[in-house]
Amino acid sequence: MLVRTASVAMLVALMGLSGCVCAGLTCGEPEPIGLPDAPDDDDAGGDDDDATANPVLTERSCEVRLQHTTEASGTVEVAGEFNDWVPAAMTEDNGTWWADLGELAPGSYGYKILTNGEWEGAPPASAYAKWVDGTENRALYVGDCTQPLLQIVLAQASPSGEVTATLQFATAADGAAVDPASVRVQVGKATSEDGEVIVVTDEETGVISVSATDLAAGKHSLQAWASDTTGRSSEKPVFVPLWVEDEPFRWEDGLIYFAFVDRFRNGDFGEPGATSPVGDTAPIADYQGGDYLGVLDAMDEDWFSQLGANVLWLTPVYENPDAPYLAADGVNNFSGFHGYWPTDPFAIEGKLGDAWADSETRLVELIEEAHSRGIRVLFDLVLNHVHEDHVYRSEHPEWFNGGCVCGTDGCGWEERAVDCWFTPYLPDLNYRNPWVLERVIDDTVELVRRFDVDGVRVDAAKHMDHVVMRTLRRRLREDIEAGGGAQVYAVGETFTGGDGHGLIMDYVSPDELDAQFDFPLFWSIRDAFANGGSFQGLEAQVATGQAVYGDAYPLMSPFLGNHDILRFSTEAAGNAGDPWGGTQDFLAGGATVDQWDLINKQSMAFAFTLTQPGLPLIYYGDEIGLAGAGDPDNRRFMSFEPNLSANQTELLTRVRAIGQARAASKALRRGDRTQLWVDDSLLVYSRQDGDDVAVVAMNKADTPRVVSVPVGAVTALTGSTLVDAIHPERIVSVDGAIELSLGAWEYAILVPQ
Repeated sequence: MLVRTASVAMLVALMGLSGCVCAGLTCGEPEPIGLPDAPDDDDAGGDDDDATANPVLTERSCEVRLQHTTEASGTVEVAGEFNDWVPAAMTEDNGTWWADLGELAPGSYGYKILTNGEWEGAPPASAYAKWVDGTENRALYVGDCTQPLLQIVLAQASPSGEVTATLQFATAADGAAVDPASVRVQVGKATSEDGEVIVVTDEETGVISVSATDLAAGKHSLQAWASDTTGRSSEKPVFVPLWVEDEPFRWEDGLIYFAFVDRFRNGDFGEPGATSPVGDTAPIADYQGGDYLGVLDAMDEDWFSQLGANVLWLTPVYENPDAPYLAADGVNNFSGFHGYWPTDPFAIEGKLGDAWADSETRLVELIEEAHSRGIRVLFDLVLNHVHEDHVYRSEHPEWFNGGCVCGTDGCGWEERAVDCWFTPYLPDLNYRNPWVLERVIDDTVELVRRFDVDGVRVDAAKHMDHVVMRTLRRRLREDIEAGGGAQVYAVGETFTGGDGHGLIMDYVSPDELDAQFDFPLFWSIRDAFANGGSFQGLEAQVATGQAVYGDAYPLMSPFLGNHDILRFSTEAAGNAGDPWGGTQDFLAGGATVDQWDLINKQSMAFAFTLTQPGLPLIYYGDEIGLAGAGDPDNRRFMSFEPNLSANQTELLTRVRAIGQARAASKALRRGDRTQLWVDDSLLVYSRQDGDDVAVVAMNKADTPRVVSVPVGAVTALTGSTLVDAIHPERIVSVDGAIELSLGAWEYAILVPQ
C-alpha cells in the first residue's frame, strides 16, 4: 500500500551482486537494485570483487557469498579469517568466481585470493584492506542481517531550489517491512515533521520518495532515518550532501583560504568570555584569542569573497590539552593553539568559542553561514597521531606504535616515517591493528557527516600506511557521495622538496587522495619571486608537475606560503630571525628597506599562484604581507582594515584584484595551461576552457619589456581583443601575436573584452 497518494518513481536495472560489499551490507544479499551504468572502480589487475558501486538491496540475507572477477585462467581459491586461512575452491561462472561462506558474524574478515595455487600479494588499491599478523590482505565487511538497512538510490538538487530523492528500505532477514510512521527525512533545515519535506513510502516495495521545494541557494544535505514494524532502526542513517546553485561547482573552481583560527580574529575581544592562555608558555606559542566568531565576522565583511576565496580551510577543530608541552627545540613550551594535538575525536576545542556561544554551536553557525554563501568548508584531519591524553590512548594503549621519536638516532624521518612519533607526547597510531583503522575511520566519517563539511585536508600523509587514506576514500564515496552526493575533496599534506613529485603521487589516485599541496612547485615559486631565480626554472617545475600529476594536476593546490615555513615577505626581505620572535614586519610600517620591492615580489607571486591550474591556497596574512620566521613566528595574529598600513593595504588591493580576476574567468579556473613565452625575467602563458581564454603575463626585470608573443596553437586568441583585469585601461588586440609592453615588476591578466 502507499502511504499518501502519490506516484512512486520506478527503480531501474536489476544488477547482479558483485563482490565484497562494505559499510553495513553483506556479500551475497539478494535482489540488488541499482542505477544503469553505475560506475565501478576496477583495479589495474582486472579484479573487481572489492570495488563495485554500492548495490541497492530490498532484503538482507545472513548467507554470505563472496565474488571475485578475474581474467586469469585455471583454479581460483579463497582463504581468510572466515575459514582459518585454509584455501577453499571457488566456482566459476562466465569469468566470475564465487564462494558461499555461510553465515558470518558482523565485522571484518581479512582474506586473500589464490590463483593456480599462488597466494596473491598486497591487495589492489581499489580494495578494502585489513592487516592481519603483519600481512596486508583484502577485507570482507559483513553487515548485521538482523537489522534493516536504509539506502540512497538517487538524490539531486535543481538550480530552482527543488530536491528529489529515492530511498530503498531493505528488510532484515526476517522480512519485517518498513514502518511508514518511522520514516523521517531532513533536507537542510526543512523536515518531514513540519511538512516542508514530502515523503511517500511504499510499504510493499520499501521505496521511499522524497521531495522538497523553494529551497534557497546553498547547501541542503539530505538525512533520513527509518525503522521496521518491529521497531528496529536501520543499521545506519542516510546522509547525502546536496547543493542548490545556478552552476554546478567543480573543485577546480576552488580557491582555498587557510584561516588559522586562534590567530585570525577575536570576535569577543574584551568580553568576559575571551580565551585564556594555558600559561607557562611564551605568548607567541600560546592561545591568543582568535575564535570561530572572528571567522564569521570576517565572512560577514566579505573578507574571503573579496579575495575570490570560496573554500575555507580551518585549523583542526578537535579539543586539545589545556596545558603547556615542550616544543621540538627542547627549550620552549608550546600550547595546543594550532589544533594538532587532539584529545577526542568529536569534542570541539572550547577555547575557540566566545562570550556568547560555545565552540561547537559557533562552529555549526560558521559552517551554515559559509554554505549559504556558496563557500565550501575544509576540515583538517589529524589521523597520524593523537595527544597522550586522547581517549584512544586511555582506552586502548595497545593501539600505538613502538615510540621512537622522529629524527633521533635510528629513527629517521624518512626511514621510520610510518611508525615514528613526532614528540614523546604525540603517540603514533598503529593502523596495522584493524581495530584502530575501523574506529578512526568510523569516527572521521562521522565527524564529516556531523558537521556537514565539504572536504578534508589529511595532515602528515606520508607518515601513514596507504590503508588509511584508501579506506577513508572508499568510506567517503560509499557513505556520503553515493546516490548523487557532492564529492568530498580530499587533499593531503606531504612535506617534500623540489623533486618530490613521485612521493606526492604515491598517495594520489582515484582510490586514495584526490590531490596534495604542491610542495615542489612551492619551492620554485619562492625561488623565482622571493630569491631572484629564473622564470625558466619555474616553468620547468610546472612542466614536471603537469607530466607527473597527470589527471590529478587540475586538483593540486599551488601555494606560496603555509604555517610550517617562514613567511614569503620575510624570505623576500632576507631578515628572518629567531622563530620565537624578533623578525621585523617591514610592510606593517617603520621599515628602512624598499617596501615597494616587497609588495611587487609578493603581489607578482600571487599573480602566478592564483592563476595556476588547481585550487590555489592563500595562507592567512600573506595577503597583507604578514612577516614571520619559522614556526611559531609565522603564525602571528592577523590584522584587518582599518588597522592596516598603507603598504599592507596596497598589497591587499592587488591580491583582491587577482582573486577577483580568477573568480570571474572560467579559463583561469578550469582551463588548460599553455606556455607562450619564457625567459629569465618574462613569463607569458594562456589558460583555455573551450572558447573561454585568458593570458597571464609578468615581467620581473628591473626594466620595462616590450615583446611580441606568438599565440601559436591557442587559436582562440587570434582575432580577439583582451583587456587587463588588473589595469582595465590596457587593451590588447591579438592578430597571431600579443604585443606586450610591461613595466618593471608589472604583470597583466588579460581576458576577453
